[in-house]
Amino acid sequence: MIRGAGSAPPSYPHGPMAQTRGFQLGRQFARWAPLASTALLWPTGPRGPRSRGIRRCSAEELRTPFPEIEARKTGNLVTVDGTHSLYYEVSGNPKGKVVLFLHGGPGDGSSPKHRRLFDPEVFCIVAFDQRGAGQSVGKKEFNTTEKLVQDIEQLRLHLGVESWELLVGGSWGSTLALAYSTRFPARVKAMVLYSIFIPSQASIEFPYSAAGAGLFFPEAHKAFAAAVDATGAQPGELLGRYAERLASEDTKVRNAARSAYLRWIMRLLSLEPDESIIEEVARNPEDAGDGLAIEMRYMANGCFVDADQLLEECKRIAHLPCAIVHGRNDLLCPPANAWRLRQRLPRAKLIFVPQAGHSSSLAPALRSEILKAIDGHR
Repeated sequence: MIRGAGSAPPSYPHGPMAQTRGFQLGRQFARWAPLASTALLWPTGPRGPRSRGIRRCSAEELRTPFPEIEARKTGNLVTVDGTHSLYYEVSGNPKGKVVLFLHGGPGDGSSPKHRRLFDPEVFCIVAFDQRGAGQSVGKKEFNTTEKLVQDIEQLRLHLGVESWELLVGGSWGSTLALAYSTRFPARVKAMVLYSIFIPSQASIEFPYSAAGAGLFFPEAHKAFAAAVDATGAQPGELLGRYAERLASEDTKVRNAARSAYLRWIMRLLSLEPDESIIEEVARNPEDAGDGLAIEMRYMANGCFVDADQLLEECKRIAHLPCAIVHGRNDLLCPPANAWRLRQRLPRAKLIFVPQAGHSSSLAPALRSEILKAIDGHR
């Protein structure tokens, strides 16, 4: 329960759902998600062999998100270093179990759709926009993983929360959840992590490499590299070129880079990318905002994290109840990320979702497993 919370839970209006993905493009892509999701394949067939603590989900009845709700409290929190103002919101049951949702990107921002992952009668739902994302503003150079970790702890103290009873994060949000929980293990009681991203050099470079995701879309990757004059360049150089151009003060240069980036990254979201949707989004680069520049700055700097050290520090949270949910066909964050994390958290439940990519918006089976995992902490 959050300090000063009222006693009566609010009412919850119904409405359609278009959940954003947790890695990039959340805000402008959300409106296209319902259209794209109709093209997905559904998991079929018998379950494969099982290892202890590892489950492959099957074609069972799929869970759907909870009804739309409004935030009952919003605010802006000036960071300890004084360089950013962070937007945060609280929704759901004021006397419920306090859950913190961590969005992806970095730079994607939280969304009202994220509230719908949680039963509002059970959970007190806290979300915030990380530095520079969504409605948060500040100086872009003062934005690192360490500062985000400190921001979460500052938010906890500001809200008067003794500990987060559940920490939920997808993609980059899963990375940040690990960074925070290993730093403050006594302040986290349980976790649900999905579309896992462990920021090793290999994981960072895979989506942008001709020898990684480029193997699946070689013609599109060629255009992606050529757009920033990086044909044949190593992944690190390609990342650097995009980081520079996405942050350019020249609107023409910046928007050209945004469009090229969107054309590439959006086709990695699901099993059957819709070219008409991709082109529609790419034609409106201004809608992407500054999130892409934040993301690429992080990627070009190794996400300001030592991935091996992060995994080593997981011994500090090995006792926590944890579910790890990952799409078997994720081209942004390959399943090996989830497998590596499971090796460091042997008590965690690892769920591989067949015929699912990175985006839970575009993979109903993946979203269903996330909802089930969260519901296990009622």
